[in-house]
Amino acid sequence: MSSRIPPWALSVAAAGALAALATSGCNIKKLTADTTAKNLAFGSVAMDRESDLEFARYAFPASLKTIETFLVSSPENRTLLLLLARGYNAYAFGIVEGDLEHAQLDGPEEAIESLSRRAKIHYLRGREYGFRWLEKETLENAAREGDLETLEAELAKLKKEDTPGLFWAVYGWASAINLAKDDPHMMSALPVVERMMFRAYELDPDYNAGAPYAMLGVYHSSKPPALGGEPEVAKKYFEEGMAAHGDSNMLLPYLYARFYGPMVQDRALFDAMIAKVAAADVTQHPDLRLTNEIARDRARFWATHVDELILSE
Repeated sequence: MSSRIPPWALSVAAAGALAALATSGCNIKKLTADTTAKNLAFGSVAMDRESDLEFARYAFPASLKTIETFLVSSPENRTLLLLLARGYNAYAFGIVEGDLEHAQLDGPEEAIESLSRRAKIHYLRGREYGFRWLEKETLENAAREGDLETLEAELAKLKKEDTPGLFWAVYGWASAINLAKDDPHMMSALPVVERMMFRAYELDPDYNAGAPYAMLGVYHSSKPPALGGEPEVAKKYFEEGMAAHGDSNMLLPYLYARFYGPMVQDRALFDAMIAKVAAADVTQHPDLRLTNEIARDRARFWATHVDELILSE
């Protein structure tokens, strides 16, 4: 019997080898992305500890696009998804919306429109990554379709460990709505957003240094009493958050001053909270350094523009 290998067998073997090589290449890329994701998550504290706001301004976009390049190779990697959900929301609030507040006082109109559009883009990116991390298709569909009955049923199934995805999805969504108050389609999602916010608070009010307290406090402070705003509800969330995290997370006293103070025309509270932020030793909580630098920067800005907030003496 001849030991010669027939040509067709060589062709099959070559094809199999190529397929294996291609598959191996894909697996190597995914393995690299997954391994890198762990290092990125471990090292993400470097951004949290940044003390220079201008440095952070330019570091954010590069960091986020780098993470997205790894996500291409491992699109379901929840570590990368969470970094992006948190990162895009942080960039939108800390950098873009800060610039927007300045533009809203000084103009020009073109800058206001551009910055508002950019902030909404990044907030909605944060929302999308939050939903992807959460991996709750029925909940997400119900939220997008405004199906409140199904949404409430799905929210009730969530556990504390689901808080990160839920929080960043609703934070981005609510923040984008706040910049689109003239858009009926965006505003129609408020009943959905309100239920999601409250569920995130129920699951873990202390997540991300008390961010759910701040989110609900701002939300209830942003609605005038004539449109259903409830000052006492806003105050409740801010004071709970202040009791738990007000000595470490300076965004809580800053947001209390910025939103609740004007709502109830309480200049004394505004001045006290702004003074608290201005006097804070931001080196005491290194993992909240960037957060506290942002709070201090905004507090200083509004301290010199307090008349724009229509606060009475």
